[in-house]
Amino acid sequence: MSWRLFKKILLPVIRVRYSEQLSIFPICRYSSSNLLIIKKIGVITCIGLNRPDSKNRFSVNLTKKLKEAVESFEEDELSPVAVLYGERGNFSYGYDVSEFHENSKYFNEIEDIALLETFTSKPIVAAISGFAVGLAFDIALWCDFRIVEETAVMGGYARKFGVPISDAVAKRLCYNLGVNKALDLMLTGRVLKSKEALESGIATRVVACGTGLGQAVNFANSLANMPQACLKADRAAILSFSKKYSTEHVKDIIMQIKCTQKQIALEEAEKGLYITESEDVRKKDS
Repeated sequence: MSWRLFKKILLPVIRVRYSEQLSIFPICRYSSSNLLIIKKIGVITCIGLNRPDSKNRFSVNLTKKLKEAVESFEEDELSPVAVLYGERGNFSYGYDVSEFHENSKYFNEIEDIALLETFTSKPIVAAISGFAVGLAFDIALWCDFRIVEETAVMGGYARKFGVPISDAVAKRLCYNLGVNKALDLMLTGRVLKSKEALESGIATRVVACGTGLGQAVNFANSLANMPQACLKADRAAILSFSKKYSTEHVKDIIMQIKCTQKQIALEEAEKGLYITESEDVRKKDS
């Protein structure tokens, strides 16, 4: 069979069957007019940064849209985990310097959005491919987990952009890296590659190039298939002892989640029945 005939007759059929059987990668039409591509893969909310022509740099509008998407995910009772990724091969190249040249209040407006101080009661997984530098590196650290492709490049790039890091980012860097490593990375402006990211605890997993989103969705599904009250209680317990979030308001929310979800989890444990989304049922011995 010729390639022309194959492309005309069989290829459309294969595409339809592939999308039906492997719904983990649903077809999503690309639109350059949309700053974000949001789609559901099962119960997982996938949020895609969609400014590929600028390597998904963060404009003021994109930052606002991302915060709105995160808040919508928090309100979605049917979605226990989200995945944040970048369209077309790059997570994000960080700040949009070209917008700063047109808008002198750009950095102030980005900071006023306070995305990095936004707290969710549910975990967010970052799928890191290509570049994740500057503001994008800060946002990756803000996520709970980072699934990093082996060719990815991360870093603060503060020396390149000349933009001081915020207090929230400084605390998050010290929390993730320790003071000495944070000083080394920020003051030199050097990049962090996948191997070092894994060794230093920045990367949760390192995966093959081109598989980051799929692996992140698989990882998110593994979290979604666990008893959620217990998972939320444990996450809140760990965050309550960390310095990842600095404001008293967020600390109060974390403590409230810790107490309420712990009580729910204990009540479920007393019943001896644990039912997850994968229909994994366990009963205590009678």
